[in-house]
Amino acid sequence: MKFIGIFFGTAGLLLCFFYFYPAHIFESKVIGISGEVVLDLSLKSIFFKQDLPSQLNPQNIISIQPTVSGYLILFICTIALPLMLAYRLTMKKKNEETKN
Repeated sequence: MKFIGIFFGTAGLLLCFFYFYPAHIFESKVIGISGEVVLDLSLKSIFFKQDLPSQLNPQNIISIQPTVSGYLILFICTIALPLMLAYRLTMKKKNEETKN
């Protein structure tokens, strides 16, 4: 039960961090009226077309799609890292309990 709580807590914390902090690390394909361009964007830019780089005009954007590497970084930041932290923290506590 502690594992699930730690996992969801850290996943929520990291998701909020990457949503509110404008870290442009998620590679995405921006499809606009004039063509396509691949840029590193933040989560807020991907989900709601906010906080876009200055060279992009929000009215000209048709869609924003993360690339494979963008999805991979998103998976690592929001699923894999919290999973490893939860596993490590629960295993550390179990090892301390078995020693006593």
